[in-house]
Amino acid sequence: MGVQKEKRGTASYKTMREAVFLAARAAKSAGLCTGGTGNCSMIDRAAGIIAMTPHDFDRVAKTWQEIVLMNLAGEVLDAPLGVEPTSEAAFHLAIYSARPDVAGICHTHAPYATVFAALGREIPPVITEALLYGGCCPLAPYAPPGTDALAKSIVETLGKRGMAALLARHGMIAVSPRGVDDAFRLAVHVEETAKAYYRMAALVGLENVNAMIK
Repeated sequence: MGVQKEKRGTASYKTMREAVFLAARAAKSAGLCTGGTGNCSMIDRAAGIIAMTPHDFDRVAKTWQEIVLMNLAGEVLDAPLGVEPTSEAAFHLAIYSARPDVAGICHTHAPYATVFAALGREIPPVITEALLYGGCCPLAPYAPPGTDALAKSIVETLGKRGMAALLARHGMIAVSPRGVDDAFRLAVHVEETAKAYYRMAALVGLENVNAMIK
C-alpha cells in the first residue's frame, strides 16, 4: 500500500484526525492499550474518508498529523512519508462497509477483557454499565490478526446492531454511531464489566457466577 503526502486537499481533516489521536492516547492512558497495541478510527460518511491510527502508534504518532487518511477502498489519501495505516486496517474498513451506522471504532487489548478473549468466553452483563453497549459482549471466533478472515469474524459477530465484541485470543472492539470518542467510552465500559466479572469469579468461582446471572 503506497503512502502519499498531501493528496486531494485531505489535510483539512484536522478535527477528525485530532479526535482519533486523542482517543488512541486516552486508550493508552486508561491502560487499555500498551506497547503500541490497539487502534482507533473515525469516518466522514459524506466524504467517504477515514482517519485511522498508524502502524506502531506509540513510536510513530507524536501529533494528530501522523493519523492516516484512507478511503473505503483501503487507499491511503494522506500520511507522512513512511507512515502506514495500522496492520488491522482490514477490519475497520469491513465494519464501515457493513455497518453504515458506525462512525467510530476503538480496538484495545484491555487486560481484563483480553483474559476472557483468551479463555474463549463472552462477558455477560454483570453490571449496569454493560447495557450501554447492548448487554452481553460476544466472542468473535479466532482468526489471525490483520487478515480478511478476522474482519469477517468481527463483522458477523457484531451483526447489524452490536456495539462491542471480544476477539478470541486477541482483545476487544467497540463501535459507535457517535464517533471515536464514544467508541473509546464504550471500550472502557467493556473493560469495567470484564473487571467486575473477573473479580466475582475470583470470589465464588466462574461457574457459580454464571449460574447466579442466568
